[in-house]
Amino acid sequence: MAARLSRIIPVSLTLLAAMALSACTSQQAPALKEGEKPVDVASVVRQKMPASVKDREAWAQAIATAFDSQKLAPTEENVCSVLAVAQQESNYQSDPVVPGLNKIAWQEIDRRAEKMHIPPFLVHTALKITSPNGKSYSDRLDNVKTEKQLSAIFDDFIGMVPMGRSCSVPLTRCTPGGRCRSALLLPSSTPPATRGK
Repeated sequence: MAARLSRIIPVSLTLLAAMALSACTSQQAPALKEGEKPVDVASVVRQKMPASVKDREAWAQAIATAFDSQKLAPTEENVCSVLAVAQQESNYQSDPVVPGLNKIAWQEIDRRAEKMHIPPFLVHTALKITSPNGKSYSDRLDNVKTEKQLSAIFDDFIGMVPMGRSCSVPLTRCTPGGRCRSALLLPSSTPPATRGK
């Protein structure tokens, strides 16, 4: 299971980076320029990726698959762009620490509560109940450091709320990423073990 998960996480991060490259532009990635030859994406990844990255082969295959599925022009420039995004967003770690994530999560919870005309104090009071790990949801949110931890908090809360998966509560998944990144999260129907990011 751990080996499978270690392959899924890099794939998820890589797809996120490749989709960011394609989604954050106003038009589809350009075809190869005149005289430009396509590169073997996996080979370029292996060559350009820092030697310290674990599971380089999984990263190379995942990025090559992402290029193919997103129909990105297989150029060295595009491969380097994807690698730069992956390094910037995660430093090639499966669950990197996000500075200030607890504040970001609380702000997003309050914003969504306000949007639904639910007083924030009601949401904050509801989050004081004990979660499955023995700590209150509020305490867990105060100390959250990674998106994986944040996802676990929301999964626990939504799982214990009657009809939590089917009703629209203000405690739905939020991320510290910008507009592109937020729009590219894996769907909620994805098993929690493969979400990530």
